[in-house]
Amino acid sequence: MLSDAIRAFRETFSPPFRRVMWLSLVVTAVTLFLFGAGLQWALAALPEFGPDLAGGWVDTILEFVARFLAVIVLIPLVHPVVSLVAGLFLENVAARVEAEDYPADPPGRDQPFWQSLLVAVRFTLVLIVVNLLALPFYLLPVVNVVLFWVVNGYLLGREYFELVALRHLPEAEVQALRKRHRPRVFLAGVAVALFTTVPILNLLAPLFGTALMVHTYKNLAARRQP
Repeated sequence: MLSDAIRAFRETFSPPFRRVMWLSLVVTAVTLFLFGAGLQWALAALPEFGPDLAGGWVDTILEFVARFLAVIVLIPLVHPVVSLVAGLFLENVAARVEAEDYPADPPGRDQPFWQSLLVAVRFTLVLIVVNLLALPFYLLPVVNVVLFWVVNGYLLGREYFELVALRHLPEAEVQALRKRHRPRVFLAGVAVALFTTVPILNLLAPLFGTALMVHTYKNLAARRQP
C-alpha cells in the first residue's frame, strides 16, 4: 500500500490534475472566506456589556471565547468543503489515472453529473455531521488525533473506494468487495485522513484520495481474477 500512496502523491501534483486543483482551491477559498466573514459579522452583533461590568473584561473574554469556538468549528469544515467542490471533478481524476496507469484495462463508466453532485453533497454532510458530533473529543489531547484518523479514515476509505469501484462494478459487488477487504480499504482511508491533517496539503486530499483508491481498487480487482 505504501507504494500506491507514493504513486498517488506524485500524481496529485502532476499536470493533468492542476486544473481540478486550482479550481478546487479557488472555490474553497471563496467559500471559507464568506463563511469567515459571516462569523465576523455574527461576532460584531454580539451584545456588549460595556466597561462598567468588570472593567470591560467580560466583553474581552466573551469575544475571545467566541473567536476560539469559531476557529474550532471552521477547521473541521475545511476538508468537507474541499470534498464538496472537488467531488464534482473526481470522476475525471479517476478516469485520468486509469487511462495513464492502466491503459490495458477496460475503461470505467463515468457517473452522471447529477449523481456525482448528489454523492458529493451527501458525503460532505456526513463528514460535517460526524466531525461536529466528535468535536468535544477533538479538544482532548492525543485522543483527538487518533479519533480523527479512525473516524475519517473509515469515512474517506469507504467513500473514495466506492466512487472508484462503482465505475467498474455494480453496487452490490462494490459493497461485497469493500467488506471483504475492509482492513486494506480502511488503511487507505487512514492515509487520506493523514493527508488532510497537513496544512495546505489537506486542500488536495480529494485528488490524492481518488488516485490512491484507483490503485487500491485495481490491486484488489486483480485478486478477483481467476
